[in-house]
Amino acid sequence: MSGTPVRVAVQAGAATVRVAGAAAEGAPWLLAELPAPGPGTAALLAELVGPAPEELVLVHPGRWPPDRVAEWVRRHAGLAARVRAVAAPLAAAGRGGGAVLDVGASGAEAALLAVDGSVCAIATAEVGGRVLDELLAAHGMGGRNGAREVREALSLLPAVEGIAAADLDRVLAAPLGAAVDALRDVLAGAGPAPVLLVGGVARSPLLARVVDDAGIAGAVVAPRPDAAAVLGALAPPAGHDVRRSGHERGARVPAERAGELRPERGEAPEPVASRLPPLPPRRRRPLRAALRTIAVAGAVVLLLVAGRLLAPPAGAGVAAGVLVQYGYRLDLPAGWEHTGGLPERRRVLLTPVSAPEGSDLIAVERSPLGYDASAEPERARAELRGVFDTAVSRGSALADYDPDARFAGREVTSYRQEDGRTVVDWFVVLDGDAQLSVGCRHTPAGAAAVGAACAVVVGSVRGS
Repeated sequence: MSGTPVRVAVQAGAATVRVAGAAAEGAPWLLAELPAPGPGTAALLAELVGPAPEELVLVHPGRWPPDRVAEWVRRHAGLAARVRAVAAPLAAAGRGGGAVLDVGASGAEAALLAVDGSVCAIATAEVGGRVLDELLAAHGMGGRNGAREVREALSLLPAVEGIAAADLDRVLAAPLGAAVDALRDVLAGAGPAPVLLVGGVARSPLLARVVDDAGIAGAVVAPRPDAAAVLGALAPPAGHDVRRSGHERGARVPAERAGELRPERGEAPEPVASRLPPLPPRRRRPLRAALRTIAVAGAVVLLLVAGRLLAPPAGAGVAAGVLVQYGYRLDLPAGWEHTGGLPERRRVLLTPVSAPEGSDLIAVERSPLGYDASAEPERARAELRGVFDTAVSRGSALADYDPDARFAGREVTSYRQEDGRTVVDWFVVLDGDAQLSVGCRHTPAGAAAVGAACAVVVGSVRGS
């Protein structure tokens, strides 16, 4: 934390009231998340900030008419030196152009943003977290009071308390189609446009998957989708850095509260199309502990890049099944299991069945490129090299960049970084309009086993 915030944003949702703060300079951070309706804005500011802030930003749904927004601002006059309002989709995206699909607790709102920063089209759907949880409870998944916990835990784990993520997907995919229809409505006639997925439901990989399956290309999940709007409302103004998109700003928001850790201030992540993928540690926990770490996994950004080729031993790697997730598929190595993931980065984590708590693991991520790499391979290679060089110039201890490597019978780009007793090897495969990145982390004792499993994954991963 950097002291008392001088700028504050408040977003009152159907289930949660979120408050963010920012100093005179630097990135904002989350101050509080409270059950709705909360104590009121004046009481929140008095409790969380104390002295009246210099600026209060009120975040409202994009569908609100101008007269309602103006009245809302008037009611809050005097709580700060300056009071203004911003539509949630514009706050989340950070700039005009593109679309935002916000699926929260009470419903879905799709918005098309004009290049001048205005909201030019809105469509809604009556599908949100509450409806989804009612459906799960009706199917005996989690009970009336536990469906939300099950749904959130299954966004990261393949199974929880005997309930498989695939069973949950079968129940919820069709209802989420209404949200996709709303998105399709605002995109009608607009041509290709980037799509940002926000809201609590966007934490689940299922929302991104149903958007992809609907043929809507280029959808990206905000790094902190549930708080993307309230954090984006306090992001540096466009003139401060006009090149940075809204979802990138949200990724570098620091905040600390009980049970959560946010990214450090400072270095912003690289563009989604060519960033170097991070690889956080993974720990296996029961349901309640897993829920406490969902936000941690979604926020901690560690730049661990690799490139030394792991030479798999003779007879390396045997596939024992197939995993399909986030728009890609891969062979699951024998003796390994799918034990976690991260929806915001379309990541799955694999660990050895015999040592799920150890440091040896494999991570796979899918990053949309926004163009066909098979048609523009040099562009993709140049972008990735640029990100690598930038990371090195900023002090990252990277080595052995090889854009023409071969591993597991495939052409890949590889990197390497040593991190204490572990080594992380990354293999990047260009697959149509996506970048598939496989990160294999191993200790000295686990090098052979991880190398064999890594060869199975790299050799098989491809778009589904």
